[in-house]
Amino acid sequence: MSNIFITGGTGFLGSDLICEILNSSSNHIYALVRARNITHARRKLFNILEKLSQPRGLNRAARKRIHVYKGDITRKNLDLKRNDLNKLVKTIDVIFHSAASTNLKSPLKKIRRINVNGTKRVLDFALLCQRKGRLKKVYHISTVYVAGTKICTFKEKDLNIRQGFNNPYERSKFEAEQLIHRYRKRGIDISIFRPSIMLGRYKDGISTRFKMLYQPLHFLSFELIDTLPVIKEGKPNLINVDIAAKTIMLISQMNHRKNKTYHITSPDALPLSYVLGMASKFFGFKNPRLAPPNSIDMNKDYTPVKRKIIEPYLPYFNYLTKFDMKNTLDQIKKTNFVFPQLNKKNLYRLFKYCDEVGFIKKKRKNVVEK
Repeated sequence: MSNIFITGGTGFLGSDLICEILNSSSNHIYALVRARNITHARRKLFNILEKLSQPRGLNRAARKRIHVYKGDITRKNLDLKRNDLNKLVKTIDVIFHSAASTNLKSPLKKIRRINVNGTKRVLDFALLCQRKGRLKKVYHISTVYVAGTKICTFKEKDLNIRQGFNNPYERSKFEAEQLIHRYRKRGIDISIFRPSIMLGRYKDGISTRFKMLYQPLHFLSFELIDTLPVIKEGKPNLINVDIAAKTIMLISQMNHRKNKTYHITSPDALPLSYVLGMASKFFGFKNPRLAPPNSIDMNKDYTPVKRKIIEPYLPYFNYLTKFDMKNTLDQIKKTNFVFPQLNKKNLYRLFKYCDEVGFIKKKRKNVVEK
């Protein structure tokens, strides 16, 4: 049994990661939650975990294995009370650092405070746990999009390949990984997981966040855009969040290799044209035409509002870089786990949940579920 400290437990991946830990081990979870007070922190975390544990809900035994702490990764000692800090330093075996801002529109200074300086605070806490306690391992959740604007086959060992970046988010995650390399030299064993674009759960379509692919689909459902500046070869790499969490957990449970990086991606990326076609068919909205980006003048053909909404996602719609998964697949092949396909059935589960909760409503005359 291990005592696992996790940041970002109320986040999209972090909450599913907690569920995976509870379901696949007897480990105890020590969750750092940013909140007004400890009562708010507990309510915030357990509300999400209850939602993800339906229909049975979170049982009493699982609840006893979850220990909640109010804190903030951007503050010294994670803003923990002295007694809590001292207890955790002597208790924690493993750290999962999942807390991050994924806002593609955030200014660099603001997002650095969370994604870079926050990571530094967590790594300083890890140094303390290692020096005074029994810490064995740190796992950092990054993103494959540290590859930035480079068109290549991006390998797990790669980081600085003279790439540019599409936004401050990508740059901040790149800088956080650079920081990790420096802390590795100080003796901490830190492995990195780089997920691609995450969608709702494979098993039931549930999503606790509607970002990335969801937001542009929501906007497109209003049929305000006839043409998208997207190449037909564009293949955004998409993975269900519960599949990402399971893959991370499987690797962390059996992996004793130090300081490795793992790409948590789908082995086969779907063309964006296929995803848009399935979405338009399910929800009943007009499928926008895809046109070469150089054939569209964003300033002339798009209103400022439309451009502001859709522009942040265009680099991912036009993505051509491929992600090597050698380290991940080398570990996964030791198990009986097989990556499920992101096919029509999978997508429709996701779309059905969007409709059920009212995020994207389908036009009832175009009911398509099978």
